[in-house]
Amino acid sequence: MPAVMARHPVLAQRMALRGRDVILPPGARGEVTVAEHPSEERTIRLASIVSIDIVGFSTMSERDQRNAARKVEGLRARIQTVAAKHGGRLFNTAGDGFMLEFASAGSALGAIQDILDKRAKGEPPIRVGAHVGDVVVTATEDLLGHGVNVAARLQELAEPGTALVSAEFRSMARSSPTAAFQAKGQKPLENIDQRVQTFEILSRRQKFARMTRRVAGIAVAVLVLGAAAYFGPTIWGFAQPYINGATTEQGTGAATTTAPPNEIIGEEVGPTPVTYTAGHTMTDCASCPEMVVMPGGLFTMGSPATEAGRGRDEGPQREVSIAPFAMGKTEITFAQWDACLAGGGCNGYSPNDGGWGRGNRPVSNVSWNDVQSYLEWLNAQAGGLRYRLATEAEWEYAARAGATDAYAFGPRVTATQATYRARQTSPVAAHDANAWGLFDMHGNVGEWVEDCYAASYDLAPIDGAAVQAETCARRVYRGGGFADQAPVLRAAARQSAPPDRRIVGVGFRVARALD
Repeated sequence: MPAVMARHPVLAQRMALRGRDVILPPGARGEVTVAEHPSEERTIRLASIVSIDIVGFSTMSERDQRNAARKVEGLRARIQTVAAKHGGRLFNTAGDGFMLEFASAGSALGAIQDILDKRAKGEPPIRVGAHVGDVVVTATEDLLGHGVNVAARLQELAEPGTALVSAEFRSMARSSPTAAFQAKGQKPLENIDQRVQTFEILSRRQKFARMTRRVAGIAVAVLVLGAAAYFGPTIWGFAQPYINGATTEQGTGAATTTAPPNEIIGEEVGPTPVTYTAGHTMTDCASCPEMVVMPGGLFTMGSPATEAGRGRDEGPQREVSIAPFAMGKTEITFAQWDACLAGGGCNGYSPNDGGWGRGNRPVSNVSWNDVQSYLEWLNAQAGGLRYRLATEAEWEYAARAGATDAYAFGPRVTATQATYRARQTSPVAAHDANAWGLFDMHGNVGEWVEDCYAASYDLAPIDGAAVQAETCARRVYRGGGFADQAPVLRAAARQSAPPDRRIVGVGFRVARALD
């Protein structure tokens, strides 16, 4: 059995290293040294990896092999110089590709920008991928592991002349004074189960173009406002007689018609855009649940290592950006589910109420798949694809309601604040709402969310999107149920089950897009 000498405790994540297993704690940072024999050591460390590929190298070689070789050698020399300038090194060359290692994402970002923006005349086009992750250092100072794999996969997806980076890289490099990124969405990577949230590094030309557009937009707005202020009185004086003449005086026998604010007689005009404000409540239809508008913002998702009851899958903590959306004021009740049944929806499934009564108690004993049939029926009632499950990030953001403690009410929860360690559920809204007007985010029933379960947040999106996979064995539910202990009710606590499993004490609430 190999001897393992670690600077950090070795607990969870498995990595294959030449036929052996190395165990790492989730999100472990620092270095771990692994020895199979006293004379052979391997080091595991966190690194910023940059993968560079020459576009069209095969075609270049077919046309003129010697000229192609000269161009590659010139590019390699420049890349090595730039890497060294930013404290990095070239650790692998594969003909038309290069791998660079940097100690920080900020240093890697500077090198990437120099490589892309200061391209020499006649230099072949390249594409770049970058990621921050754990790597294994071999005896020959080569690097292996997940961090290298993700960088290489991102490089394969990048367009010529661009750099595509992961959310982890962007999160660590965004404080750099030269940082500028554009979101490119979630991308499926070959041989990696989870989609990866990606960003493109903006070149100097792109940053200049974006700044020019912003300045032009501001200038146009200023000119329009100035023109309106200057010519407004004149235009109003000219138009007033026509406006007054639109209403016929009484006694003439002519009818007077007033159009609604968003309608013009004789023309079809779209509805007036709705402006939503945080805390606003709304209902789309008689059968639709009452929704509360959640403000957009940033929050730290996950739990700190010091939080009592913390699970291994609640980290690493990361900053997540949430766009405004609406969340169900309460969990979906039996009455609302039964309305779906009466309307011919929910696949005809009537969940058992346990003998506690239906009505305004939260529906439970429904699977994630069952919930999809309810959402399909609800959207048909509302006349559009508005309703869905909240993502795991949205759910935690709404449950915290701006707080950073384990619960929305503070570091502890009591029986007067939530239903837990009980024999049955309570009617919804039996306890006080959190600061954002949501009831029972802690306790009563667990709540299904959209995400496919992953054992850590290492590759989770930072824009509030759901974690998805082509085949999802388990879905996440949050909040804890009536029979659970207090730690399960924490805002960061996570549970999961197969999507077809019906669990007593697990229900759901809905979320809504603000369209």
